[in-house]
Amino acid sequence: MMITKSELQPRADLYRLLSRLYRVEVDQPLLDALKELRFPQAENETLAEGYAMLRGYLDSCGPEALDDLAVDYATVFLAAGSADGAAAIPCESVYTSPKKLFMQEAWEDVVRIYREKNLARETDHSDLMEDHLALELEYMSLLVHQRAPQDEKYFLENHLLNWVPQLVADIDRYARVDFYKAVGRITLGFLQMEEQLLAALTDGTLRQAPSYSVRAERMDKILAQLKERYRVFAPKRIPKRGPKGTDLIRYGEIDRLSDIVYKEKSHFSAKEVFYPISQTMFYFTGESASQKELEDERDIILIARPCDINAIRRLDNIFLHNGQSDLYYSRMREKLHIFMLECRESFDNCFCVSVGTNVCDDYSVAIRIDDICALAEIRDEDFLPYFEDEVPIEFMPEFVTQNRRNARLPKIRDRQQLGEICKLEYWNQFDEKCIACGGCNTVCPTCSCFDTVDIIYDETSRDGERRRVWSSCMLRDFTQTAGGALARKTQGANMRFKVLHKVYDYNLRFGGSEHMCVGCGRCIDRCPEGIDYLDTVNGLTDALAAAEKEGN
Repeated sequence: MMITKSELQPRADLYRLLSRLYRVEVDQPLLDALKELRFPQAENETLAEGYAMLRGYLDSCGPEALDDLAVDYATVFLAAGSADGAAAIPCESVYTSPKKLFMQEAWEDVVRIYREKNLARETDHSDLMEDHLALELEYMSLLVHQRAPQDEKYFLENHLLNWVPQLVADIDRYARVDFYKAVGRITLGFLQMEEQLLAALTDGTLRQAPSYSVRAERMDKILAQLKERYRVFAPKRIPKRGPKGTDLIRYGEIDRLSDIVYKEKSHFSAKEVFYPISQTMFYFTGESASQKELEDERDIILIARPCDINAIRRLDNIFLHNGQSDLYYSRMREKLHIFMLECRESFDNCFCVSVGTNVCDDYSVAIRIDDICALAEIRDEDFLPYFEDEVPIEFMPEFVTQNRRNARLPKIRDRQQLGEICKLEYWNQFDEKCIACGGCNTVCPTCSCFDTVDIIYDETSRDGERRRVWSSCMLRDFTQTAGGALARKTQGANMRFKVLHKVYDYNLRFGGSEHMCVGCGRCIDRCPEGIDYLDTVNGLTDALAAAEKEGN
């Protein structure tokens, strides 16, 4: 197994964030930034507990939070107000020396290590001992960037893990609010995960993924070799197939590097590659039925941006982890191998950063393309033979960090509040605006609704096939029952259903760590009536705030 260079950055970032939290009390910019963070799912129980506790505090803290945190920082880490000096002093020597004193053996060893690395304290760290936790965590961040797992492992085992568990226990004892209790748990859980990771990196079980520079003509040959075993799909330009004779960009099979459209956003998502618009499920006669077999046994390479890759996980949840696994989806999904197309700049109407889909690590190969060559980071060893004769380089994929537009997602507490939201007059405006074309669902990478249709080959026979065909919750007759009744009778009701499904229902159903919408903005680009989904979501947040203010 391999760890990619792009996976190193989040580790370094978390080390630096924790370092900042221990170095000095929280200020307003940091508190605001923390409130916007999306915490990842964590397998480590302590880390997961810390994330949940911190999220709970940030969601509920009031206007006095900064004062409360400043008091707690002074109480917990500086022994303020303690007659006997009882506190969680974040210095290694205090926890590892017999008399609990500063500048003891651990401090001397840390100073030696820093000196050997030619490191010195920065000016704003001059008041901290070298074995202060903030500096030790900052040092680990540096080692991550230097890709020095042996040094990381030594420092983690011989310094941090020698005393941080005791420190975290004391934080839990002296902290008055949950914030620093959560920070302690996150620190300990993260270090425990690091211990496992570094053990795997140093014993050869896990290794860092290699990267290569491949000239365009060489990449074309690699693609030709890959196509012997795989079908290769990427965003591709189809001339004069768009509205009013414009070019259309959608996913299709490619033969060469120049076929890939990487400077523009595709008009359609990647889902039609593995979840076809129309899909025959089985054939039937008057006496029997037979399942439709796949026509091409080759696996599929899908070259897609992070938002579309994150969208695949959402479809996986819907089709594979939502009760019984869907056969027709799963057999195509099993063939899929992801090549991540690096996306460093935001397009119009993208808001992936707001919903946390601007980054991903679920891929076999990451590629950056320009007019001359491709840079490739190989994570899946099955693809190494295709690239290992190319020029080795240091390449770390980059991700969008800021969009031109941002989403403000509504925070819905419970089903009772959801019921109140459903009654808002806000939704009535879409009764006239929306023409029920369903175009937004068609281009959405996470919409999954379908109809089943029986096709009879001849009106005098009973032979035919059953097809699964994409459908849309925005169509007027989508909720029509056999008796002709409609569960949702207006376009405002349909818009309400779609939006709340994207920003609430999916999140509630699948663990609360992510929303269904991935922020690609294609629905905004597509709508013929100019309905802006991002404005709709932000408007809902404002309408909800206004309703709560009026209720108070």
